[in-house]
Amino acid sequence: MPKRIVRKFEVFAMHAHHETTDTYVELFRKLKSLPREDRVVDLAEELVVGFPIVENEERDRFFVQVVEGDNSNPLVLNRDTGNTRENILNESELLSHATHLLFDPRNRRAVIEFVHRGAKAGVISSSIEELMRRNFSEYKSFRFSLSPIVQENFIAEINAFDRIREAALRVTRPNASWSDHYTDLSEFMEESDGDKVELNIKAQRGESLKKNRGIVKVIKDIVRDHQPYLDDAKITGVREDEENETTIHAKKHVLHTRVAVEADDAGVPKIGDVKEKLLRFLRGSVT
Repeated sequence: MPKRIVRKFEVFAMHAHHETTDTYVELFRKLKSLPREDRVVDLAEELVVGFPIVENEERDRFFVQVVEGDNSNPLVLNRDTGNTRENILNESELLSHATHLLFDPRNRRAVIEFVHRGAKAGVISSSIEELMRRNFSEYKSFRFSLSPIVQENFIAEINAFDRIREAALRVTRPNASWSDHYTDLSEFMEESDGDKVELNIKAQRGESLKKNRGIVKVIKDIVRDHQPYLDDAKITGVREDEENETTIHAKKHVLHTRVAVEADDAGVPKIGDVKEKLLRFLRGSVT
């Protein structure tokens, strides 16, 4: 019987900004067109990210393997003897961990495998942004972000509060025009040439923020948006029939699934099975 391990897949919305007429599909075709050696980028703090696999799948979906490593020199520990030795690598080599994901440009969705030591959405989007800027002159001002798709049960949890003492949100710059909620903030962002904006509001002492007005309503509206751009949101308050405060985070409610994937004897997931499971989940999550 093949060995299996459980993997978590999470869903994100894509937001790109550039001065070309390229579609999202054309963006990823250009990323794929780069030679493998050009799909490696050095980020801050000695972090190195590579895209060894970029494959065009059915309906212009793209299967991608992202590897993340750093330029440190880790020691190898022998758990039988307790001794260590230097892990000698070639000058151009480094230890890394792989993350697999599937981009669906036509629906502006990405399904990302969660790997504890692998690249997360923020690193992946920053790396793609840097690669496109570096390799394509028409993408010099390119910006790219991945915003989590938050499940409706987050709204149900908000409604379960009897009193909301504090609400905070952080949003990324959406691809489309800003909604009326963000007219003033968007102008401030444009003037600042910024990518994200944060807002935190506290209730008056002994009072509660409105659950269907103001900042709480804005959070709910963004969660329900077809192309959500919420980076995170936090609600702190007291639930009905409780005395102690509770804090809930939108990032704890990202649309996801857990699946069993085939692995080799060392516990490394088999790429083909990961790809198949990503495709299956994407087909079911895109509406």
